[in-house]
Amino acid sequence: MKSVARMVLEPGMVLGEDVEYSGGILFPADTVLTEAMIERLKRYSVMCVTVKEGIDFATTHYEKIRYDEYFKIFQKKHAENLIRYKKLMVSFVTGGVPVASEDLLAIYDDMSSTYNSGTVLLDYLYNLMPNEDELTYTHCLNSALLGGTFANWMEMNQQDKENLILSCFYYDIGKLRLPYDLLWKSDKLSEEEYTMIKKHPVIGYALLNNSKSPVDQRVKNAVIMHHERMDGSGYPYHMKGSGIDVFARYIAIIDTYIAMASPRSYRTAMTPLQILDNFQKNLSIYDTELLLPLMNRIADAQLGTTVQLSDNSVWDVFMVHPGRYSLPVLKNAEEKILDLLENPQLSIVKNL
Repeated sequence: MKSVARMVLEPGMVLGEDVEYSGGILFPADTVLTEAMIERLKRYSVMCVTVKEGIDFATTHYEKIRYDEYFKIFQKKHAENLIRYKKLMVSFVTGGVPVASEDLLAIYDDMSSTYNSGTVLLDYLYNLMPNEDELTYTHCLNSALLGGTFANWMEMNQQDKENLILSCFYYDIGKLRLPYDLLWKSDKLSEEEYTMIKKHPVIGYALLNNSKSPVDQRVKNAVIMHHERMDGSGYPYHMKGSGIDVFARYIAIIDTYIAMASPRSYRTAMTPLQILDNFQKNLSIYDTELLLPLMNRIADAQLGTTVQLSDNSVWDVFMVHPGRYSLPVLKNAEEKILDLLENPQLSIVKNL
């Protein structure tokens, strides 16, 4: 709410507080002002009133965060750095112009200055509206931000942290050599189309290997191995276990998280707890020594968040069951407790 001088009041504004006059209430809070009411305020020599702002009408976190000044800065920086990142990648992929690692790390540093914790970043990424025309670039930029957070959580040294961030910026560049319509086709891919998609790690590796600017071998390994899986079910070489570079094992987790957390034209974004549940059901394909600590940190970040259930009821996350992330213990405004583990007919449909 804000105080507004009477002379700038306009019809349609909503009073945030009672307007008092001579010990009585002239107009109560929540009154929608009309021309006649504004004229009456003038006759009673009311100089200033309190009116509601947009945030005062917001009822969910998704709505409220759009008025948050820090989130606005994050959005602005994200849009600016997406342009910077795209220019660097287009010049590299189409023109062979080498990319200085310092330029990519500067983008990360500029973005990371807009949030003070990994918990805040997860919230911002979940509430960020994607640019449908720039999905490949957005995906990698967001992955780099998440990669930096994961590096902090796992207490990596600075060099390893930078290499993980660079791996995130680079791992999908092979897709930039593939048709856009193929990459973001909403229908099921044909076997021929999927075979073409699976070439992007090799294409990306070749681009980096032929770069005039030196790229750390671990970064190149992450690019060519990021779709390999611990049980050998990945591609392009069906590698297993420790034979997969550790940075590629991190990227497998980061890539999957960002993909599931991002809305698409054909589906909504999965909530963080739904994503964790998906990871839990597929533990065999990821490096659990990396994944489980990260899952615990993400789960902790969900405590206190507000969710909507399949019956449209609204609750706050009170406690998360280890290993059953999509069925937490919830609490509502009346302090009622609901354990989804004991009520499997209900499920979380979205964060509010």
